[in-house]
Amino acid sequence: MIRDTELQELVEMMGKKGPVLSLYLNVDPHRRTVEKYKLALRRLLASVDDQASSADLQRVLRYFDFEYNWHGRGVACFSCQADGFWRAYPLFVPIEDSVFVNPRPYIKPLSNLVDNYARHGVAVVDHEGVRLFLFYMGTLEDVSGMLGEDVKQQRAGGRSAARFQRAAEETVERNVKDAVEEAIHFFESSCKRIMVAGTDDNVSLFRSQLPRAWQERVVGTFNVDANASAAEIGELALNVARQVAVARERALVEQVVTTASKGGPAVMGLADTVTALQDGRVMQLVMTEGYEAPAYRCQNCSYISIVTAATCNFCGGPMLPVPDVINTLVRRTLEAGNSVVVVSGDDSPNLSLLGNIGALLRY
Repeated sequence: MIRDTELQELVEMMGKKGPVLSLYLNVDPHRRTVEKYKLALRRLLASVDDQASSADLQRVLRYFDFEYNWHGRGVACFSCQADGFWRAYPLFVPIEDSVFVNPRPYIKPLSNLVDNYARHGVAVVDHEGVRLFLFYMGTLEDVSGMLGEDVKQQRAGGRSAARFQRAAEETVERNVKDAVEEAIHFFESSCKRIMVAGTDDNVSLFRSQLPRAWQERVVGTFNVDANASAAEIGELALNVARQVAVARERALVEQVVTTASKGGPAVMGLADTVTALQDGRVMQLVMTEGYEAPAYRCQNCSYISIVTAATCNFCGGPMLPVPDVINTLVRRTLEAGNSVVVVSGDDSPNLSLLGNIGALLRY
């Protein structure tokens, strides 16, 4: 699991005595056995054995041989042994295999995970109470809950049946109101995204009692037994988070394309995005998964040019080729405190219109 502060550390890290080896490995047990994970790992490392230092390659192997417990669905490793730098993050969400050797950690895959699977709460509701869970990237962080009054079963037939029914409904109403108050108290300072789970009727009743501001925090719902385990609830919540992430990605792509097409504060394509970023106007960077692009960067002032240039137009310094400038754009966006969204699995026409990369702007 990786937190915002740890991602920021990677953003700021620069290999001084050697390059940084960045490795991402999918260890999802639904897709591979341990033997297949290790085979994929060896293939990844072999593909960069002429670029990475032997010390970094051995450090990664040592981690998987003796330190990693093979739990979770993904792993991200960063090594620069020349600088004494090593970080490894087991992830409870799957990630695609990839390996990079660069002066800085390759953080593009992580930035999207942190955004899509950030801390979220789950309220599992029924007529008598609520169970509350706080998850961060699939890991359970905290639990709470409340149990209200017992809802007595309605007696069959008789003149008192209506009275028992009204009493039961009043009890349910009190329980739901108490559950809402408990959920607000539990989630208020810990997360901005919540999910509501249970039967359709219970979910609907609970949501109807939420204040308007809290209804806007609900990003999804799902059916689950009120007594389900935390592990089962976490797994279902992750599935909802993936669906929510895809919907957010599609909406963001449409927003960028529409706004830019109307001449609003948005840009599409590499050239305009680089210009906007260097002007400090980018608020949210969006790109397609796997997108790479070469460029040139000034050795003195770090100015980026996507056209061939021997010297910098601003300071006259030497321009050096950069095989993939996208990681640099991601890093600079995060350094400025802005967000990055990597779009995957979207086949809408808007994705091709985007030109693989774009941004929403401040102005």
